[in-house]
Order: sequence, then C-alpha cells, then structure tokens
Amino acid sequence: MGDAAQPLPEEKIPQLVEDADASGQDIGGQDAFVYSCIDGILNVDDIADVTVLSAEETIASIERLIALGLVEWTRPKVSIVPPRAPEVATGVEIGEELQARIRDMFHRADRLNHYDLLGVAIDAERSEIRKAYFELSKVFHPDAYYGKRLGPFKAQMEVIFRKVTDAYEALGRPKKREAYDRYLRQSMMVSQAEQQIDRAEERAKAMEKALTRAPVAERQAQPVEPSGETPGKWRPTEAPTGTSTTKKTPSMIPGTPEHARMLRKRELLERRLGRGKRPASGSPPVRSIPAPESRVGHKTALRDLTRSLKQTATLTGGVDRARSHLENARVFEAEGDLAAAANALRMGIALDSASRELHEQYERVNSLLRVQLIDIHREQARYEEDNNMWSAASISWAKVADAAPDDPVAPRRAAKALLSAGGDLRKARDFALRSLEVKPDALETRLLLARIYVDAGMEHSAAKELDEAAKLDPKHEMVKNLRRQLGG
Repeated sequence: MGDAAQPLPEEKIPQLVEDADASGQDIGGQDAFVYSCIDGILNVDDIADVTVLSAEETIASIERLIALGLVEWTRPKVSIVPPRAPEVATGVEIGEELQARIRDMFHRADRLNHYDLLGVAIDAERSEIRKAYFELSKVFHPDAYYGKRLGPFKAQMEVIFRKVTDAYEALGRPKKREAYDRYLRQSMMVSQAEQQIDRAEERAKAMEKALTRAPVAERQAQPVEPSGETPGKWRPTEAPTGTSTTKKTPSMIPGTPEHARMLRKRELLERRLGRGKRPASGSPPVRSIPAPESRVGHKTALRDLTRSLKQTATLTGGVDRARSHLENARVFEAEGDLAAAANALRMGIALDSASRELHEQYERVNSLLRVQLIDIHREQARYEEDNNMWSAASISWAKVADAAPDDPVAPRRAAKALLSAGGDLRKARDFALRSLEVKPDALETRLLLARIYVDAGMEHSAAKELDEAAKLDPKHEMVKNLRRQLGG
C-alpha cells in the first residue's frame, strides 16, 4: 500500500487545470476559498468541510471555476500501454491466435478468481461450471495437441490447466464452493477496506495541509466594498496608508476578521428577521485573497482554523463538521463497518486535531479494526495453505506479520509459503529471521531457515543453522536428512 490510493468510484474530485492562470480572473471570495483547497486529492465533501460550505455550494463554486477554465473533474486513471507487435514463436505447431491466448491466460491466471478463471458468473449452476471446465480443457490441456510440437507453450499450458482444474474442484462440490465463496467475500471486503483506509489517510493529510493555508486566507481576506469595479473581482489588498501608530479597537477596524465576522452576523440577523436580501448573484460578500504575508505554524494554524470553523458553523446554522464525522463513525460502527468508522474519525481528526474524544475513539476503533483484519488475514492464509495457494498465502501471512510484530508464527509461515511457492528466497530468509528474533529456540523455524539456505546454495549458513537445530533436538530426522543432503 505504498502507492497513492486511487479515488473511490463514487467520489467527485476536482483538480486544477494544468498551466491555467488564475490571475486577472473575476473570482468571488467563496470561489477563491474553494479554489485554494483544490489539489486533486480532496473530494467535494472534504472541501465543504474545510470551507464550511454545503456540498451543493461547494459544487456550485467548482462549476464556476470549471467555467473559467481553472478546474476540471478528475477522471479515472487509465494506464496506456503502447501496442506491441504480437510475439510469434517459431518451431511450434500451433497457430498465432492460440499462442496469444495461452500467453495471455498464463500471465493473468494468478490474478483471477475461480469464477473469472472459468469464465462463469458467481451464481452459475454446477452444470455451467462443469461445461466451462471441459471447454477450457479442450484448449489448454497439452494432451489435446498430442504429437504436435508445443515448445515453451507446453509448460505454460500445464500451469493453466492445473489452475483451471483447481478452480473446478473448488466450485464443483457444494461444501468446497461454500468455503471458497466465503474466502472470496472476505478477500473482496479486505481489499476494499484497505483501499478505503489508504484513501482516507491520503485525504486527511491533504485536508491538514489545506487547513494550514485557510487561517491565513481567513485573517487576510478583506471585504470588497461595492464600487464601480467589476463585481466579484479577486484583487490584492492594498497596503494601508498613513503613519499613525494609535492603537484602535480591533473590532472597529474595517478589513479585520473581527469586522468581517461582525458584518456576517449583521447580515445573518437581518436575513432571519426578513430584512436582509441576498445579492442577485447569490454569492457571499466578495473577498480579496492576497498571498500570505507570513508563515503560520502548523499547530497554531490548525488551532486557529478549528476555532474559526466552529464560529462560522454557529453563525451559519450549520453543524460542527468534526462532530458530524464523529456521529457518522458511531453509525458505521453500529452497522459493523469498522473501516468506514475509522476513516470517518480520521477525517474528523484532520478537522479538529485538538479533540481528545476524536483521538480516543479513533484509537479504539482502529485497534478493533486491526484485530478484525488480522483475524481475516489469518483465516485467508490458512485457506490458501490448505489449497496450495502458496503465493497468496505468503502475502496473507506477511500482512499478519506486519500487523502483529510479536507473533513468531506469522513470519515463519510467510517464509514457508514463499519457499513452497518457489518465491524470493531472500524474503523467505528475512521472514524466518524475524520469527527467530521473537522466538529464538523454535526448532521448526531453525530447520526452515536451514532449508532456505540449502535451496539458495548457502551451504555454510545452512550448516550453522543445523548446528543450532541439533542443540534443540539432535535426533530430529530433518536435521539428519539435511546434513546428509549437505554431505556432512
């Protein structure tokens, strides 16, 4: 999960148009604030949280910025692979089309679930599964081409046919299919949860960055009084003139945040009493947003903004956005969706980093989620081991090992799965050593490490591990067998 997480399908995410110039554009204060939050990561709801606008108002601002050519909606990333000339093997007696099909299936088989591998729906009848299996057997069983030269395709077809057969055996019997369906559901659930966790962390970090910029804009933004100028002009604030050093009451100085908030309160009060009228454009008072004159500390900015957001939310009759995330988290947890609950709390913390309640709830829910995911990964790994899915088992055990560093069993089984899969022996060795760090007197792990060294051709290291294993059990059969294998 090291790469940046991809946006979830239902998200609406704006991004800046590359090389677009906002200077000189007629942009209202609300739109300018929204524009400052757009980074291609935050979605509409996130930007609404930062700006304390409704989702509808946020979308309206974004659409106005789109009309100015400054912003666009993100589109799903599609990897563009340049077309390659088809590889055609010579010296074989099968056609180009079949060669391409074998090669494609061979490279995709490990990523396909049993249903996709057989080309049937997840609710397919047993007769459909059987029919699909025999159709594929005619294509990929090497015996179907008896007497023909298959070259390197024979080995690939054997691998494909074995995987197709495993899929048929898992789905062809009710109890086995029930077990596989449970495994598949869990795999999809875990994959989705991990994607959501990565995405929420990405959004939260982006939101925290946006919040450090927002207080500067809030403090420096000044109301633009009606004049003959083009309405909605986004222009820099002019420097104050005069040399007087007399200290004035902050709330009485035009252009200060206190003065701006006073004007907003007055406007809201008049609106509630029925005396106020919205501007024809429907936009809030226009503000000029100059570049920050000084840097604001991260913690100070977050604290100031949290206070500002709460005040603004009170003025506008809205709710505390961080509190809203907390309430959503409670609903998600009650529904059993711990991943969504943890993500909601993480977003709440991004908005109100000083909230002890949010931090405590996040730690509690995240702890429950880790336990849940570890349990699922263990169950997944055991299923994969039982069904000789060694590559998948190595990944599942590795996730358990990473989440439970004090567990000696998970890294040992990850090492064993890698060895059984013919995988990376260096990684297998590292997992075995991690297991020994937790439990140095584990005979099974010592023997496993010796086997890894034997397969890697590191005979001296293997002999040393066998000596350590012999101290634990000198009469163990595997100690004797591996020593004979080493010629000692």
